[in-house]
Amino acid sequence: VARVRGIEDVLAGLLPVLDDVTRARQAGELDGPFLAISEKLDGALAKFGVEAFGAAGEVFDPTLHEALMHQTDEAATSTTITVLIETGYKIGERVVRAARVAVTGPQD
Repeated sequence: VARVRGIEDVLAGLLPVLDDVTRARQAGELDGPFLAISEKLDGALAKFGVEAFGAAGEVFDPTLHEALMHQTDEAATSTTITVLIETGYKIGERVVRAARVAVTGPQD
């Protein structure tokens, strides 16, 4: 239990760095040595059971995702993620941070 709590604390401290790396990757600004460093960071986190989650097109799950924006679409049959704003992270089944997203859902 103490080990998992320690991993959670380190992950919480790294969240701003991971967010910046994700934004740089999405903007195509991550290459050369910085790309190698980000891949090593991802690998190190994976060894400790840290999993990133959240992607456009996924079905919205309020236990995993935090909807920051919502829009409706008459063609929508379920609420889905349209934009990933911040990646979510979990260790095993424990959510350390919910993925922050924009969603589109059916009209009521």
